Amino acid sequence: MNSAKEARGKYLLANALAAKSLQKNKKQGLNVCPAVLNTFVDDRMIAYRLDLGLLEIPVNLIAGVAESSEKAMLYTKEFLPISAPDSEFANTWRGIYEKYLNHEEIFSEISCYEYLGKFYVLDGLKRVSVTKFLGTRTMKAQVVRIIPIRTDVKEVERYFDFLGQYRLTQLYQLQFTQQGFFDQLQIALGKSVNYRWSEGDRSRFLMHWYTIEEAFRKSYGETLNITTADALVVLLRKYPYEQIIRMESWILARIFQASWKELCALSLPELTVVGIKPQVPQLQTA
Repeated sequence: MNSAKEARGKYLLANALAAKSLQKNKKQGLNVCPAVLNTFVDDRMIAYRLDLGLLEIPVNLIAGVAESSEKAMLYTKEFLPISAPDSEFANTWRGIYEKYLNHEEIFSEISCYEYLGKFYVLDGLKRVSVTKFLGTRTMKAQVVRIIPIRTDVKEVERYFDFLGQYRLTQLYQLQFTQQGFFDQLQIALGKSVNYRWSEGDRSRFLMHWYTIEEAFRKSYGETLNITTADALVVLLRKYPYEQIIRMESWILARIFQASWKELCALSLPELTVVGIKPQVPQLQTA
């Protein structure tokens, strides 16, 4: 199969997935297009902006677009392409995908804002769309961080906790919903709570992080209102980190499912978790 033919097939698949997403989200009364940052954040909510320069950002934390535009309407909320297969947009999308097939450099940096730990694209929407479709874990981005005015809103307080730990780790992957969990992680990893991670520390951690993240996603998807980092801390109360990182993804997924009471208690702290087990995806045994 030549690259043009394969790229066309992939666009047809992405376009079909987009149609399913639109249908599902419309039926559930949800937003069908990417979130737009300037529709829920204005200057009155912002303390200042900070140019972070070029970063390698997690693709799964790209949550929307910075500003409303006609271009943003060409994607579903998951950045799947909506335009018809014979459109100019589709031709450009396929061209980017062909470059990937031919091992050419397609992932030139995008530009985006970061707000509350998520990213909103200013420039590079098609590259984000192709990257997300490929399942690529990270991409390069010029990032401007928007610092909110500090309030007692829980989401904002969590973000300021994150900023403190980001100064130590330089990792966006480690975000927690629970206060004190970062300190627990540091201790479980054999570090002091104020230890500043080296580049080697980050590289070694990320070597295993994606297996843990995949296992948690397979176990619960988006059914729990907690992060993979939260779930990892729960596992670290039962197993040493060195044991966890030697586990295969399907074994970790089983362990996450076996920990559903603790994980649900974090996700829904106002409820008492009793004998009803949540519906989670069925896993293969190997």
